[in-house]
Amino acid sequence: MRPAEECAEPVAGARTPRGIPLTTPPVSADARATPAPTAGASRDRWVGIGATMLAAISFGVQGVLGKYASAGGASVPTLLTLRFGVATLIVWALLLAPRLRGGPGLLRQPRRRLLGFGVLGLLFVTNSLFYFQALAFLPVGTATLLVYLFPALVVLWSALFFGERLTRAKLGALALALLGCALTIDPAAALAAGAAFSWVGVALALGSALSNSWYATLAAPLGRGVPGVIVTAYSLPVTAACFGGAVLATRGFSGGMSPGAWAACLAIGALTGGAIALFLFGIARIGASRAAVVATSEPATAVLLGALLFAEPLTPPKLLGGACILAGVLLVSRQQGVRAYEGGRHAGSGFRRRSDAGSETPSGVR
Repeated sequence: MRPAEECAEPVAGARTPRGIPLTTPPVSADARATPAPTAGASRDRWVGIGATMLAAISFGVQGVLGKYASAGGASVPTLLTLRFGVATLIVWALLLAPRLRGGPGLLRQPRRRLLGFGVLGLLFVTNSLFYFQALAFLPVGTATLLVYLFPALVVLWSALFFGERLTRAKLGALALALLGCALTIDPAAALAAGAAFSWVGVALALGSALSNSWYATLAAPLGRGVPGVIVTAYSLPVTAACFGGAVLATRGFSGGMSPGAWAACLAIGALTGGAIALFLFGIARIGASRAAVVATSEPATAVLLGALLFAEPLTPPKLLGGACILAGVLLVSRQQGVRAYEGGRHAGSGFRRRSDAGSETPSGVR
């Protein structure tokens, strides 16, 4: 039995002989219920936005490299096969590098989760296939604008199925981004110049947008708690196998490409692996709907590079479109938190959760 005085509760404000408080100061209910935004959360948000924007810029650069590849004799099936094949090899080379932290445990994933990664790979197949088929029926600007309806679909799916709130700021950012895409791409100019229009092409482009929207929406829940590079490593081989199998079945590989076309195809593959991993990283940090809005910087990048490298006209509407996209991205950056993925901001980010000791251990590739 302990003496009664030892069992008594310490008096609030009492201290030991060394001056150490015996009790913890009381915390108000409001302080417990509403944690203040931290500098770390703000940093994570900007890191996610930066990663997503880098991915979008990378995809925009690939469009310019695709022009060089096509001019050098690369067919679309050949380009897509090399694109995803090279991307797969590069991502796996990074994973198997000696500096990998976490060991083989990172690569061992449950079968159900691997099936989910395979679904992401199939969505990338339909996304790319529908888009390039749409280009046979529509001007590039029209097809690209239809594909970039996918941010609106991502916001819709995230609200319907994952409980994300449709705030005014989010809807305003989406509207600015879509307006910026329309001004930047300017499909009306191509149609006014006599370019072809086809409802089949419209259906294909919308199919690409639908595939892209579900890829962005499902990436976070399917890859929750897994570094983005691991998700990329298991989804890319599915995409590469589909396009490679199609090329082998049709014997449509363009082996007689110029050296410049080979270099462009290999560069596109290298950029693809990094861009997809960055996009998944960004989704894990800022959520699917915000990442989709930030990704609208891709067409602006393509237009800017087209003006610099191919002397394509950079008209005032295109400049205004780029400004609208930038305004949308900045509006997204001011929003706090990610409701749909609360409590899992490190999912896919390349870091494990904090251990009991409180240290955060890197588990991805540095």
